[in-house]
Formats: sequence, C-alpha cells, structure tokens
Amino acid sequence: MAELVESGELTLKDEEIVKCPYEAYDYLLEERPVYYDAGGDFYVVTRYDDLRAALKDTTMFNSDGASAKHRANVNPERNKKIEDLFLEQGWPRERPIGNYEGAEHKDRRMIFESFLRASKAREYDDVIEQIANSLVDGFVEDGHAEIVSQYSEMLSIKTICHLLNAPDDAIPIVKRSMDAMLANIGGIMTDEEAFENARREIDAQRYFKAMIDRLREAPEDTLLSALVNAKLPSGEMTDAQLLRHVMLDMFMAGAETSAKAITSGVLILARNPQLRAEIAADIKGKLQPFIEEVLRLEGPASQATRIAVKDVELHGVAIPKGSMVIFRLAAANRDSRKFGCPANLDIGRKNAAQHLSFGSGPHACVGAPLARRELWYGFKALLDRMEDIALAPDATVNYLPNMVFRGIDALKITFRPRADRPTPQ
Repeated sequence: MAELVESGELTLKDEEIVKCPYEAYDYLLEERPVYYDAGGDFYVVTRYDDLRAALKDTTMFNSDGASAKHRANVNPERNKKIEDLFLEQGWPRERPIGNYEGAEHKDRRMIFESFLRASKAREYDDVIEQIANSLVDGFVEDGHAEIVSQYSEMLSIKTICHLLNAPDDAIPIVKRSMDAMLANIGGIMTDEEAFENARREIDAQRYFKAMIDRLREAPEDTLLSALVNAKLPSGEMTDAQLLRHVMLDMFMAGAETSAKAITSGVLILARNPQLRAEIAADIKGKLQPFIEEVLRLEGPASQATRIAVKDVELHGVAIPKGSMVIFRLAAANRDSRKFGCPANLDIGRKNAAQHLSFGSGPHACVGAPLARRELWYGFKALLDRMEDIALAPDATVNYLPNMVFRGIDALKITFRPRADRPTPQ
C-alpha cells in the first residue's frame, strides 16, 4: 500500500479497493490523511475530526455543483454526450438538494424537513412495519431468500412510494432508474452501459413528469406535492429540478441507501450467530446500537463530494481553490482516534451514533430519521420471524463496482422460521 501511495498510483477508483477498501483506509488515516488521488484528479480527506469540522464549515469547502463536477471528472467526453442526450430526450440532470448552498438550499431543505424530521418520521412507523412484515411473511415459510431483491430493496422503495403516494406501477420504473443512477454516480462502467443507464433515467423522468403535472392540477399532502407547488423566495423550481429531487433525493438517496444498509446488516447477522441471538433476545435494548454500528462499519454512502472554495492547506497538503475534494466518510468511521477498535462491531459502543454516515452540518442527510425507522423495522421483522440465519451454500458476496456507494449486489440466505413468529395480518 505504501508503494502505491508513494508512486501516486493509489486511487479510490481501483476496483479491488472498491471491493475491499479497508487496508487503503488504514494507511491513509495514519500516513496520508490528505491525499491527492491522481486517478480521479481529486483530493481525499479521511480523518474524523477533519471531516466533522469541514462538513460544518462551508467557507473552506462547499457542495455547490459538486455532483456535476464529479461526473465530468470521471469521463469528460462521455459525460458531454450523455448530457446532450438528456437535453434532447428528457430533462437536464439538475443538482440534488445537497448541491445547493445558501438560501436555495435552506428553502428546499425546509420542505424536506417538514415531512422527514424525527417527529414526523415516527408517524410512518405503522406503514413501514406493515410493509416489512408483509414482505417477510411472503417468503418466511420457504426457509431461504435472496435478501436484496425480495426484501431490502422492496421495503425501501415501497416506503418512499407511500410517502409520495406513487402507485405500485412506479416500482419497476423506480428500480430500473435507481440501478441506472447508482451506476452513473459510481462512474465505473463502459460507455455502452453509461448510455443505457441514461436512457433508463430518461424513462423515469417521463413517468415522474406526468406525476408532477398531475400534482400541479390537484395538490396532495405529500412531500412531492409540497415541492411541486412550493413558492420559494429563491424562485420556483423547474421541472428538471423537481425531477432531480424526486429521482435522486427521494428514491436514490432515500431508498437505495437504506436497502444497502439493511443488506449489509443481514450479512453481519448471518455471519455472527451469537450476536444475532443476543439482539433477538433484547430487541428493544440491542437493536438500535446494532443499527448504528452497521451504519458506522458499512454505511452505504462512502463519501461526500465538495469543492474547495479557496486555497486550503491541511496536514501540510495544499488544496488549490476549485479542486474537487472527496470527504471519505467510510474511512472516518474507522478512525481509531474517534472509535476504539474501529474494525470491530461493538453493540456496547457508547459513541457509535456519532458516525458520519449521514454526514454532519448544514448538509447532514435530511432523511436520516426515516432511514433509522426503516432499518429498525427492517431488522425487527426478520428477527421476529426467523432464526438460524446463515449464508446459503451457494451464496457469494460481491460488492457493486461503485466508489461512491457501498453495497452488495445479491445476498442468498437460509433460515428456520420461528415457531412463535407473529401470525400474518
């Protein structure tokens, strides 16, 4: 690892590092807390205290237009052609909420918070619990399941569809567009895959554009309707902006990430029968600490992208104004200066919830309270209904080729239905 760093060849875009980044994290945390990644033309910051401070202070680094700069950095020529395709056949890919600053960000965030703050998120408990229970009841008697397609993705997508009052026919469209956006954000793909993913995003744009038009004519008490009909001091939102908020902020950030965290947690439970039994015996006391440790160790969002607002020097490294900077949240969550024995899952850890998987500061994940409710009921439904959870004999654990999001593409498990499981409603 040291040789790769010294030669400048270490890059977070390397597919082997994407699969297993922990050795790279350990080295960067200790030896190169600020590192110029020549393979991606960005700076990488890894230590917890540095990131916590930088996330709260937008005078050094901010997120204004960071996603567009990241896409352009990956493959400028291909990105230009894809942007032209969106202009010709769909709508431009506008900024997600996290890429606005100042009044524009505040105006939008207030609308999201009115539906997603902690007190409001708990109002969705009955719906989330019913969805989770129903999904598990659908396969529990089989004694085996593929968790990603049968459970974690469906739980998250159905939850967001409920919040938006989107019909069931949206589910396959959402699933295709989420897969496409996930790959496009990650940037590790062929040209052919990139253009096909763009076309899938455009298909979803057309679907949700029809919903936006309908909500202008007949408003509802939903987050999407509130965005569509908002009269913001900073100006009304365009169709392109609304589509980005729906597709990326609600479904990509709101559903895909929760699904990945649930899947990672199930993998941990399948590999640790003693831990699983301990949590199942005291769900009220042990499940939330487990959730926080899953988020810390296997948080689905590996990084946040920022732009240097001015020339910055950090740990002796000069970061020029305008540079793209990767805040590697997943590395910070394993910083031994903050978390003792950071590679270990410890449900007795007192500061586990101080992880950075939801970010921090003005751009902290607005959907964090909802995500925690999804994870709570997602794991509870499984533990209430099955025991002896294990990886299936033919199971493989493959991580998606994506430097931005960490997730398993499929997870086959076996289990024994609990004799005392709740009766399906």
